[in-house]
Parts: sequence; structure tokens; C-alpha cells
Amino acid sequence: MSSQKLEAPAFDPALEESRLLDRCEQLVALAVKGGADEAEAFGTFSEVACVSFEKGDLKMAQVDDGTSIGLRVFKDGKMGFTSTNQTDESSLEEAANNACTLAGFSVPDEMNQLPEAREPSLELGDLVQPDVGAFGLEAVVECGRDFVERTVAGDSRISIDKADAQASRVSVALHSTRGVHLSESDASVGLSVFGMAVDGDDVSGFDYWGGNVRDLSRLAALTDETIERFSDAVLGNLGAGAAETYAGPVLFSPAAFLSIFISPVVSAASSIAVQRGRSALAGKLGSSVTDSAISILDDPADLELSGAARFDREGQPTSRFAIVEGGVLKSYLYNGYSSKVDDCLSTGHAAGGARSVPGLGPHAISVAAGSGGDRNAMLEALGKGLFVQRFSGTVDPASGDFSGVAKSARWVENGQVVRSLKETLISGNAFELLNEVGTLSTSTETIFSSARAPFALVDGVSVTAG
Repeated sequence: MSSQKLEAPAFDPALEESRLLDRCEQLVALAVKGGADEAEAFGTFSEVACVSFEKGDLKMAQVDDGTSIGLRVFKDGKMGFTSTNQTDESSLEEAANNACTLAGFSVPDEMNQLPEAREPSLELGDLVQPDVGAFGLEAVVECGRDFVERTVAGDSRISIDKADAQASRVSVALHSTRGVHLSESDASVGLSVFGMAVDGDDVSGFDYWGGNVRDLSRLAALTDETIERFSDAVLGNLGAGAAETYAGPVLFSPAAFLSIFISPVVSAASSIAVQRGRSALAGKLGSSVTDSAISILDDPADLELSGAARFDREGQPTSRFAIVEGGVLKSYLYNGYSSKVDDCLSTGHAAGGARSVPGLGPHAISVAAGSGGDRNAMLEALGKGLFVQRFSGTVDPASGDFSGVAKSARWVENGQVVRSLKETLISGNAFELLNEVGTLSTSTETIFSSARAPFALVDGVSVTAG
């Protein structure tokens, strides 16, 4: 990995993909020459122009770039893996030899097979817009400075602990002995801010917000949204009072709903979790597992989300993939290994980078909206009780039990926010409470550009005032 304070040349995705594919092909050939029965090389090139502000002052501006290639080999059913950030011939030869050597020490497994090549069918268009590919360090500094100045100009009580702006360009490539030969590039510009509000002796709780865009025409809207969301949260956290202890309906923001309720479902839908006896959704395909209002889609075709991609970590095609539809569990997520165990095709959910063997996970989770109206309508539906905007605590993905602190929380009476709250504890079981979802908002929100979800009114939550 290298760092520099000079402008990097405009990103050339075709050139970087070609370079990566050449190295991956070379590495696979070396592995086969070294005795591997099967081999797969996955390479990444990343370039990030980043600027950071602390306490409102510019602290760092730099361009980082680097290349990594991971090699997975199978020999007599045994797996070996190694990675390198050096792409010269001697380093690649050493990596191939190391992977083959490590395979000799591993335990054989008949499921250790690479997936066959399957052509991606998802049409995403070009994920690298020329103006984003050429968005250099100077432009990032200007963007970050404007972002910080506008954030603090909105209200003198706002205090920024840290703010970042960055332009990120990434290329990936994959080549295997099973016929996989693919590459793809992506580029985005992003913003984030973390801080609080200070009004005399009253210091609010921290909050943060951010996101990224692939289209510079949407950068102004992202800037406005990030400033508004962050400012409303930290200023609203001033003057915190106490909640009331009760068990009943609680309104969750899209971010809180995702982290407490949706993430455990997605985790439990992992075929690996099912195969290892660690999933609450084992044996429930085709059965109702949530309220009928809930539909959960993994949508790598959603260009507003950072996980958009045509293929996964193993080169298998991605698709718009229903996990839960109308409350019914439709499918488990599979990668190459778990699909061999169940004798089915991978669903395109191999996850990870070049420095480790493929794991399993979603690309871009999207929870369908309901018919409950906007945020204000959802507050009216709550009537009286707790509104949770962020959650800090633990959620057990196996059991669904959760317990933690409601952050940036508000107390609601007569459908109106009446005060911010000191730390308030909430607890329950996500799998059980997903059957108690009363209402979902009519629209969804993107959450840090990684997922989208609606506001959700959930009954039966235990609330303990701090």
C-alpha cells in the first residue's frame, strides 16, 4: 500500500482490470504447475483519495492505492490459500508455491471444489462514471471543506469531532481453472460526519451519518441530506430527559430496524448457519417466519447501494434475490462450498476480498415499504412511546435475542416528539417480534448507502427508562 499527496491520474478501469486479469491468470497457471488440481485467483486494485477533518480543521489529505491477489488451491480435496500485494513474477511464484504447500497440511474435504463458470446476466451499465473516475484529491479537499463549513454554519451549537470526504475507485478480477474469467470496476464519492451538539453545559450524545454516490449529479443532494440528518440528530439530542418503562409498541428508524430485526434474519438465512445447526430458520423454507408485511430482498441491481455487482467473490452471477416475501422464507443464501453440501447451485452470495477465502453474505439488502405513510404518520400511529433512531447493543444472530441502548431516542406523546432521551434500554427477541410488526412506512431510506429499509412500528418491545 502506498500513500502520496500528489494528484493521481484519472482512473482507467479497463487498464486496471486487464492488469489484474493477467496477474490472476499467471498465478493460476503457476499453481497448476505446482501440482494444484484446481486454482482460483481473485485480485483487487483500490485507489482512495481521502481528506479528514478533526474539530473542524483539516488533518489529513492523501491518495492511497494498492493491489492484492488471493490464491485458493485444491489438491486431493485439501485447500490451501495465500495472498500477496506484490505482483512481480517471483512474488507470484512464491505465492503459488505457498498455497500448494499449505494445502498439503490441511484436512481433506470432498466438498472442496470450485464452482463452474456461469455467465453473469445482471445488467448494471458502467459503474464508473468518467467524472467520478477523475475526481482527484484537490476536488475531494474542496468537497470536504465545503461540507464541514456548511455543517457548522447551520447552528453554532454543532461540534464536529471528525468528518471525511473521499473518492474511491476499485477494480476486481477473477480467474479460475473452472472457466471463470471476469472483471468489474466501481467508483464513488462519499461523505461522513461524527460529532455532537454543545449548548452551554448541555452536551448532547454523539451521532453520525454519511453515504456515497456513483453519480456526481447526486453529490449535492447527498451533502444536503447528510448535513440535515446529522444536525437534526445531534441538536435533537440536547435537553435529554427520561423515558417511561413499559412493554409495547416502539417506533424504529430504518437504521435501527435493519440492525435489530432484519440483520438476524439475513444471518439466519445463511446456508452455512443452517448446515451447522446455528440458524433459527432451519427447516422453515416455504413457511411464514415474519409478519406478512415483511419482504426482504438482496438487490445487487440497486445502483444507489454500494453492493451493486454482477458477480460474487467466486465469479457466480448475482441476481435480485428474495429472502423473505410476504413473511414467507423463500430461500437460503449459498456460496460455492455450501451449495456442494446441499447439491444445488450457488445463489451468488460468496463474499469477501483478496486476503481471505470466500465467506458468505448479502450484497445490498432492501426491505420493502408498507402503507403507513411518512415519518410523521408513523409517529401518529405510535401515539405515545419510544422512537429509536440508533441502537447500541448486542443482537444474537442464532437466537434473535437483543438488548442494548436506544441512541438518539425520542419520547413521543400524542403523535409528537416531546423530548430527547437519556440512555434507555430496550430488549426482546427479533424473530418473535417480527410477527408483531404493526406498520411499515410508505417509503424507504438508504442507510449509509449500504441498505434500504422503512420505518417500522413493532409491538411487544421491553423498554426500561434510564
